[in-house]
Amino acid sequence: MNRMKRSPERVALIGDIVESRRASDRQALHDTVSAVLARVNAGHPVVDPAVITLGDEFQGVYATLGDALTAAFHIRAGLRPHDVRFGVGRGAIQALDSERGIHDGPAYWAARDAIVEAERLAGKAALRTTRTVYSSPVDEPAMVAAVNAALTALDHILGSLSPVSWRILEGRLEGLTQKDIAARAGITPSAVSQRVRSDGIGVAMETMRMLGELP
Repeated sequence: MNRMKRSPERVALIGDIVESRRASDRQALHDTVSAVLARVNAGHPVVDPAVITLGDEFQGVYATLGDALTAAFHIRAGLRPHDVRFGVGRGAIQALDSERGIHDGPAYWAARDAIVEAERLAGKAALRTTRTVYSSPVDEPAMVAAVNAALTALDHILGSLSPVSWRILEGRLEGLTQKDIAARAGITPSAVSQRVRSDGIGVAMETMRMLGELP
């Protein structure tokens, strides 16, 4: 019989594909999500790798809020054109069954509350681009509010990007050169620079960097 073990405070990330039931090929979508999660797990710090848990929902555990948000940014970019909603929560995590990787606890409850809130906010016309919300019973409310303000603004930028601008952002996240990004997007290098400035891609990258440094 496995005893419940409580871990130090961690950050749980829950993600869900928006309107996944409308996908024409759900097996292909499942395979894509699995591949993107594997790539992000391999390339970024993670405590418990993000894995698909039910349908098109996935979960992962991270040591810091910055690590969890960075993973979310890369997962979202990697899954385009599929849209993704995220809930992020900090707290203790309980290992219900370590062998099978079954976890529970306040961090997951907070992340679940956050993803429900993200869906609720996206139902409002003015906040329809909302995709990521942070919830934490252990952080100061002002800190949580500041993080969510930054995420709301970032989501607005990302939700306003054209397919070409998304490809540029993806290239920047992958560390590609401007020349390689231009070739991938089918535009000139100078057009890449123009879009980075005019479409807010540069602002988005800097916001992601700062959020990625949060403890």
